[in-house]
Amino acid sequence: MNAREATLNALCEVDEGINLKDALGKIFEKDELSDEDRSLANELAFGTLRHREEIDQIIRETFDGDFGSLDLVIKNVLRIAVYQYLFLDRIPLYAIVNEAVNFGRTIKEKGLINAVLRGIIRNKRVQELREPRAYVLRKIIDAYPVDGERIIESFKIRPTPYIRVNILKNEVHEAEERLRQVSLEFKKANWFSEFKSVNHLGAIINNPVMKQGYISIHDEAQGLICHLVAPQSGEKVVDLCSAPGSKATYMAELMRNQGMIIAVEVSSVRMKLVIENALRLGITIMRPVLADGRNYSIEGIDKVLVDAPCTNSGVIAKRPEVKDRVNKKVVRRLAKLQLDLITNAARFLKVGGALIYSTCSILPQENEEVIQAFLETHSNFEIECAKDFTPIGDTFLKILPGDFHTDGIFAARLKKVK
Repeated sequence: MNAREATLNALCEVDEGINLKDALGKIFEKDELSDEDRSLANELAFGTLRHREEIDQIIRETFDGDFGSLDLVIKNVLRIAVYQYLFLDRIPLYAIVNEAVNFGRTIKEKGLINAVLRGIIRNKRVQELREPRAYVLRKIIDAYPVDGERIIESFKIRPTPYIRVNILKNEVHEAEERLRQVSLEFKKANWFSEFKSVNHLGAIINNPVMKQGYISIHDEAQGLICHLVAPQSGEKVVDLCSAPGSKATYMAELMRNQGMIIAVEVSSVRMKLVIENALRLGITIMRPVLADGRNYSIEGIDKVLVDAPCTNSGVIAKRPEVKDRVNKKVVRRLAKLQLDLITNAARFLKVGGALIYSTCSILPQENEEVIQAFLETHSNFEIECAKDFTPIGDTFLKILPGDFHTDGIFAARLKKVK
């Protein structure tokens, strides 16, 4: 299997409802692709999905027939080829066409692929991005009339990967030396010395530095949320939607592995990831609890983090399939779930404790409106300004996609005053 075959298989899995990251992960586990092929497969798959609306429009203009009823495999063969033609000028034109034609299973399919691609190439006119049809993109334009177009354009850019140094196992300078010894390139991140930006994650995932727990994969904006929690050594902290455990483990590191973190997760499969991450990083204060965060009960907690399930509208660059899966009904359902989660979490806290609510969404319906609805029925809570705890932020902690080459996030800190 090569990179293009892996990409095609993954995109067909996405059309069947599988998450792209999971689809690629399964393929990479089964087939020993080179690091170069893995990197290209990631770029082709995520890039094709990011630009699919634009690509499909260009194909429709050339394809003589009903593109919607075209065989799924041929659709994705054409999409991958058009993505390469439009956005990857390092790949020779003849190679793009030949590789695509080779995916044809019959002479008729080969002829169709060849004709459509050569028609597009002869046209050579790439249309400007049209007004987005996807519901989530329209909502972003509505919410951010000034920045909306820029945000949508940022989704087309390959996300910057970040790693986090495990400050329990090594000092930052020691981890940097370990990375140099295994020829892993890194750069300074935005705010914290223990975070580094890297070019690709492919060479890191199976590296001994990662496997032995000296580093983790963690977006720096997500790390900001942990600083908003501001966990202290000896405290009792609940992470109510814990999987895969990136925030729980970082909070444990900030606490110097002293105190207790109760990691609550509703899925046993995803809970396994939390436990594995804690063991790899040498964290001993984690207490895993398999439960639904809406029903779980505990008292006397200092801090509780509700990193709630959301539309992922702030990370469409990483999750391009979101564009096709989010609609009004989904947003309404998630907003109810989010409010239910923080309403239950509020019961855990002792007076003076803090509730931190976060999402990787940038839609107000999942963020500011949820906080407003909560405060309307909880007069014993008040907002604590994010800027008092994090290097950026105001009343809330919000990062829009494209601002710092990180995930788009929202977070609010609420203090229980009585």
